[in-house]
Amino acid sequence: MIFGAANSGTISEPQRVPCENIVHYFWLCPRIQDFWQRVSCLLQGIRTTPAGPVFKADLRMVATGFGAWSKRIPNADVMHGLAVWEIFRARAELSLEGKRLNGLAMFLRWKSTVVARILHDFYYAYSLVKAPHIFTKRWLTVSNRWYHFDPGEDELSGKISFCNDPHLVAGRLSHFIQYHQQPAEGVNTNAQAASDHPPLGE
Repeated sequence: MIFGAANSGTISEPQRVPCENIVHYFWLCPRIQDFWQRVSCLLQGIRTTPAGPVFKADLRMVATGFGAWSKRIPNADVMHGLAVWEIFRARAELSLEGKRLNGLAMFLRWKSTVVARILHDFYYAYSLVKAPHIFTKRWLTVSNRWYHFDPGEDELSGKISFCNDPHLVAGRLSHFIQYHQQPAEGVNTNAQAASDHPPLGE
């Protein structure tokens, strides 16, 4: 990137300022490398069948996704998409706010975002969309050691818990519906909730 001398009033030799390329942005930066290493360790660690190739993110995976691991990692595309988004988000915060997150902080926020996405899909696929097969297809097709789904006696008694954090448990759906769908006069609660949260796609 080249800039001319500012406010000099005279023509001078252009000044060269280092410009970050996309490979450094999403891969080569040391804190991004640390982030991907932590993501790789988690995704490898949650596999129920760790035999065979070890999952380790590389530049090709960063660019094209985790699709090749879709039968070994739950919802691999979403895991990858949220990781790339976390990098972009952290870079934007550095540029706009001067907030510099290290690899660990980025990893923990990514992990929290993934958990939130799992819980979102769980609650809304079951309680609003009435399509539990969507949640099953997304998050339960590949077995793992990170979270466990307990279907209960019926759909409303199902719950999901995270194995490495016994305190993080999604309450039963009946409690969730009772709290979030308090009927109001003249309002169709289910329709209102559906408008706030569009149906999950296949």
